[in-house]
Amino acid sequence: MNMHTNEIVKRYMGWCPNTPAMRTAPTILSPPPVTLHAVEPDGGGERSGRIDRGIAITAESLKILKRNKQFLWFSLLTGLVLAFMFTAQYGLRLLGTYPYDAIDFPRWLVLTFAIDLISIFCLTVLLAGLLMSLSSGDPGRSVSFREGLFRTKKYLKPLFAWSVILAFVGTTLYILLLNSGLIPFTLFPVLNQFPFNFVLLPEFYSTGPIGGTFAMLITVTFMIFATGINIVLFILTLFVVPLLVLENKRLPEAVTETVSLMKNVWGETIVCFLLFGLVLFVVSLTSLLFRVVYGFVAPHMSLFWYPGAGWIAAAVLFMVALCSLSVIISTIAGIATFNLYTYGKTGGMSGIVEGKKEEMT
Repeated sequence: MNMHTNEIVKRYMGWCPNTPAMRTAPTILSPPPVTLHAVEPDGGGERSGRIDRGIAITAESLKILKRNKQFLWFSLLTGLVLAFMFTAQYGLRLLGTYPYDAIDFPRWLVLTFAIDLISIFCLTVLLAGLLMSLSSGDPGRSVSFREGLFRTKKYLKPLFAWSVILAFVGTTLYILLLNSGLIPFTLFPVLNQFPFNFVLLPEFYSTGPIGGTFAMLITVTFMIFATGINIVLFILTLFVVPLLVLENKRLPEAVTETVSLMKNVWGETIVCFLLFGLVLFVVSLTSLLFRVVYGFVAPHMSLFWYPGAGWIAAAVLFMVALCSLSVIISTIAGIATFNLYTYGKTGGMSGIVEGKKEEMT
């Protein structure tokens, strides 16, 4: 790796001790399939048909989650995996920050790949468990998410192999973005604003073993970009995991078939994930209210990073709520993956029947 890349990584990981201060102003039973009929292709009919089906699949996925609260375990476990990813990356950046300077670029690269691999593998297994829970079960018998997760044990090898591929591609793309300087240029100005700077920047001014660094800000930036890259890779290869665990395909076959299957539902897939992203984006825009309210309440302090404990607590609550919404949306996206797979295979979508369910033990 050339000296230019090493310098970029050192700056990005907070190596420089003289960095200037930043200013801030179940349960699927077996009912008849619900068929979504396409609009006849006259003019723009096919396009509008795909949009309608994408909206219908998204709505049905939300209904499934509302009727099966047990799938919120998927949200909780996904949140724990992301928390592990954040904690590991935060520690990694502290080790590479002055005065420790304990990790050179090769070690940083290997550890970054390892953290990404562990995270992707855990998330892949959770998705497989969700898919197994959605697709399994005899009429009249409930299938819990825990049971679906247990059934994934015989697919761990292909799931791990697929996770290695995703982690390698994702880490490579991340390094290329890091080398281009695109990551700090796009996200630092956003995270350096209210309310995020209330939480992410105070460590820069603090004392002690972790004071004087931008480690938390850099870690959040990494998480956003790494997660974004993984989401794009997941969407492009949407049906690999369903084909591995629902049809027992070999990995090369699953990769090949997902390409042909995506041709059937590419429009519906785009609509679904655009809707998920739009909801998250609109909710994140509410962060602008902090800047407006803060300007009215404390205009004399608008140029300082420290707003008081109440404002910091409000910022933390906002970020927790935003993260909680993100993992809930990830659950709906996992259910939508199953519905898109079903629709791509059969032209119909499995529904949920309401009624008496057996108590899970």
